[in-house]
Amino acid sequence: MIKKKELSILVIGAVILVAAYFYLDTSNTLFGVISDKITPVNWDEVKPREIVKNSIPIELLETNGNSCKVTAKTFDGIINHQYFVRGAELAEKLHYDIDAKTLIIPCDELKGEKSRLNVWYVVEESPKHSLKYEYFVTPWNEQEFP
Repeated sequence: MIKKKELSILVIGAVILVAAYFYLDTSNTLFGVISDKITPVNWDEVKPREIVKNSIPIELLETNGNSCKVTAKTFDGIINHQYFVRGAELAEKLHYDIDAKTLIIPCDELKGEKSRLNVWYVVEESPKHSLKYEYFVTPWNEQEFP
């Protein structure tokens, strides 16, 4: 059975750990390096010059349940970008067909027949969130993609 003193030490240690996680900039510590790998990107923590933002038009081709096949004619430019080290991983995640230039995206992410695929990623040299990426779909804007 745990004694009061041991329980107190355990609780104090847990409180310190939680406080360090939420209130301290720990990105240069062992704790920060580990937690940075498992937490999602907080884009406000990354300097703008360390973020690469790409966007391409996509258009719905066919639907199969909740999977939608969309055009991705210029997706190569995103995944082959010199700073996007994890481009192949994203291509696999979105089932990129290099010959047909198509992607498979969950239908609930699309914003209509035409949408815009945005891919943001953090460069390898960034001290915060290095090599992390995120993709999201926004509505089609005819002014951006005539």
